[in-house]
Amino acid sequence: MPKWMSTRFSVMTRGGNKHCSCPSAIDAAGYISREELYSEYDGHTYKPDPKEDLVHKEIDLPENEPKEYQDRAALWNSVEAIEKQHNAQLCRMFKASLPNDWTYEVAEEVVRKYVKDNFVSKGMCADGAINDSVNEKGQRNLHFHLLLTLRAIDENGKWMPKQKKIYILDKDGNKIRTKKGYKSKTEKTTDWDEPSKAKMWRKNLTELINETNDALKINEHWEHRSFKELGMEELPTIHLGSRANALEKKGIRTERGDYNRKVMEIRGLIDFITRTSASIENFKAKIKDTSNEVIELIESVCKRHKILQLPIISGKFLRKVSHRERLQDPNNMVAFVELKNITTFDSLQGYLAEHEEKYDRLNKKLSKGEDDPEYIKKEIKSELSGLAFAEVLDYNKTNEDRERANDKRNKEQHKVERKHRQER
Repeated sequence: MPKWMSTRFSVMTRGGNKHCSCPSAIDAAGYISREELYSEYDGHTYKPDPKEDLVHKEIDLPENEPKEYQDRAALWNSVEAIEKQHNAQLCRMFKASLPNDWTYEVAEEVVRKYVKDNFVSKGMCADGAINDSVNEKGQRNLHFHLLLTLRAIDENGKWMPKQKKIYILDKDGNKIRTKKGYKSKTEKTTDWDEPSKAKMWRKNLTELINETNDALKINEHWEHRSFKELGMEELPTIHLGSRANALEKKGIRTERGDYNRKVMEIRGLIDFITRTSASIENFKAKIKDTSNEVIELIESVCKRHKILQLPIISGKFLRKVSHRERLQDPNNMVAFVELKNITTFDSLQGYLAEHEEKYDRLNKKLSKGEDDPEYIKKEIKSELSGLAFAEVLDYNKTNEDRERANDKRNKEQHKVERKHRQER
């Protein structure tokens, strides 16, 4: 069974629309980059929700683009300034899924090539970000966002019109005069809005993903065509839209959400839930028979978040491994802790120091061509796996300490407020 490509294209308009709730290009750029940005158009500072899911972000420009547009705020404030209409189209937004088996480094390389080949080489400025999030069911979702400019840039680095006037000529090549002037029509200056483009961009991404999977020997084939195009009768899900998605996140059911839930149930969601529940029960049973401060931390984190959290932004070794969902499974983490006899956080730090040194030493051996290279590669892979587990555990310790401190502070604040209310 192929993996179905998930993509979403939309054009963002000033003030937002049903396809995008962002009121401005600055807001959208801040959202995908997780940056606080100031809009010169409306004088508002947009502050995105704090999320620790950003893997990578970068801006790619055509050769004739002003270099100051490498600054995110400068690029999108320039876009906002050139568009005068209150409902002007500001940028094209694109979101697409990526294989969860890829390392972050592979994802960065592939997305960069895709963006340059399909958009930047055609004259668009591209602002992109790769994210690795997890949904409420514990499923990882490696994906990327793109913001693409709608105007081309001339040789002097100036924004070009989106369309131009073409005069209609008579058989002798002269303009045709009318009561209001000369007969004319408008013509777009680029072909970026052609309906066939979205399908082509989707197809090109799918082919690049499949080429990469083949090179990495990942046995997963992606398909860009719809069920209908393939002649299949299997029910597809439908796009929720920003409004329905917001309601669903608040626990309010929608017709679109109910439809998708039914489709997913038919396509095997019940089996997934059953397997996930069994994993959690196995973890609970294992916890009862084991007692050390590291495992107690794992239990505490899973009570709060259901699964372990990943240091996506700061993870040195996490960037180099695939199957990151294994690192979040409490059963796998407990097995790692028991195998390595990590019973305290001091022993965890000792493990990290010792094996990072060994990892660096092996890489130097490999680069110098010492010993059997295939054997060294296997050793490096083994060390990398252990370091990724330890890195995730260390991150969760820091994160849990911070959340416990916040809980304590909030509890004390509530006590003070309750006391003040009683005194009044």
